[in-house]
Formats: sequence, structure tokens, C-alpha cells
Amino acid sequence: MVDSGSVSSTTAVDAPGRSGSRSFVRATLLTGGLIVLAVVSVLAVALLREGTTTLHSSSAAPRPSPVPSRHAFSPAEEAYAQALWTIHGDVKRAAYTLTFSGLRYKLKQADAREFETGVRDASRNLEQADTRVRALTAPPSLDSVHAEYLDAVNLFRRSAAEMLKVTTDRSDDHLLAAYPLSQEASEKLLRVGDVIWPGEYLPN
Repeated sequence: MVDSGSVSSTTAVDAPGRSGSRSFVRATLLTGGLIVLAVVSVLAVALLREGTTTLHSSSAAPRPSPVPSRHAFSPAEEAYAQALWTIHGDVKRAAYTLTFSGLRYKLKQADAREFETGVRDASRNLEQADTRVRALTAPPSLDSVHAEYLDAVNLFRRSAAEMLKVTTDRSDDHLLAAYPLSQEASEKLLRVGDVIWPGEYLPN
């Protein structure tokens, strides 16, 4: 005969144990999800930093226009800055598409097909931008700027390729792997902008 007190004691011990285990698993999954979301969100902020510069400038109270902190460009440098500017808008839009495609997918606001379509479109636009930038002839004084811009576009393309792997195995690890590539690319674009488009001004 089994002592009822013993059974009660065993049940009282086992139930909290199972409950604690389930709570630990849920907490672990929640923490992992929050980390991924935070990483993708940081990417969004990094990319938006560049895009909002002009918006903040235009919405602020009227004030004297700042003097760009750069030397006066030669005609060849000015022509290059203007030509690259026409491509820069497409690169930024593609970068935004990558960021928000990943963010919406992670938040389950977009399904896998919509995510794939957005990333593939951005990848194609970046490929075209790469071709257009390579067709430009930079004056010797801007060779390093030209090279850095190409590096940025290539990093965005690598980021897009990594993100597309999500559609194969549905692993969010690819979003984490894509993040540092896009972050580095964004930082390179900011450095280029500081040299030839201070304050994101449109070249004359």
C-alpha cells in the first residue's frame, strides 16, 4: 500500500519542477527574440540617422546656413560629387528596404514571400548602383572616397545575400549575420557624405 502522504509529497515536488522548467524555456525564447529584435532595430536607427539629417535641418527654426567644412571643390570634384549624388539616393532606398524588410519579417508583419521580394528588389538595385558607380571616373583627390563608396555598396549586397538565406532555412541567425555588414556599409556612407556632401547638401 502506498502512503498517501508520500504521494502528495512527490506531486508537490514534481509539479513546481516542471513548471519551473517550462518557465525557463519560455524566458530563454523570449530573451532570444528580444535580442534579435533589438539588433535589427539598431540597424534601423543606424540607417535612419543618415536619412533624417536633411529632414531635421529643414524642420528647424530658420538660421544662417552653415558653411560646409570642406575646401572648395574643383570643377572635376564637383562633377563627381553631383554624379555620385544621383546614385546615392537609390543606394539609401535599397538600404532602407533591407532594414525594414528584416524588421517587418521579424515582427511578423510580413510573410516570407513579401520579405524575399523586398530583399531581392533591394539586391537588384544595389547591383545596378554598383555598376553605375564603377562607371564614374573620380578625380585623383577623391579616389579614396570612390573606393569607400564601392565598399559600402558591396557590403550592402553581401548583407542582402545573407538575408536571403532566411528564405531557405527560416533561420533568423542570417538576420544577425547580415546586421554588421549593413552597419559597416552605413558607416562608410556617412564618412563619404562628410567629405563630399557635408550636411547631406545637394551639390551645385
